[in-house]
Amino acid sequence: MNSRLRVTVRGMGLSLTLLGAALLACVGGHIPPSTFQFQNVVPYSPPQGGGWKVAQVVILLSRISSAFPLTATCDIEVGVPEKNVNGWVLDEFAQIEAAKAADKAARIVLREKIPTALACQQFREHMQRILTEKDIGPIPGAKVSGFKEVGVPRMTFP
Repeated sequence: MNSRLRVTVRGMGLSLTLLGAALLACVGGHIPPSTFQFQNVVPYSPPQGGGWKVAQVVILLSRISSAFPLTATCDIEVGVPEKNVNGWVLDEFAQIEAAKAADKAARIVLREKIPTALACQQFREHMQRILTEKDIGPIPGAKVSGFKEVGVPRMTFP
């Protein structure tokens, strides 16, 4: 009975240790869609088309870890066409999809053990891929970069 108790206690201890490690690897926070305030920078003009709008956000990526801490302040510009192969890209839709992509990209970057200097670049690349992936990307033609456009209101998160 005594040996069974020891095995059970060790098993519980191991389970709690693994659970604690998993919780440290999790990413908290959620970037609200309202953080992405799209502004038209190139008007849509039929029949030629065109049309482009951007949102600029300063996002703080932060990972608490004794081994691989990370704090990076990233300037993110998300540009989307006014109209693409799927039709009109409404501001509300672009806001929701940009927020989802930013959340996913943050989770990916914060789980990777990369230097702070590369975190923003990786964040932008993952966000771009998520928004434009062939067949499942919600906004074909979207572009994610550092700040480029001048005069666009900048939001911050958090």
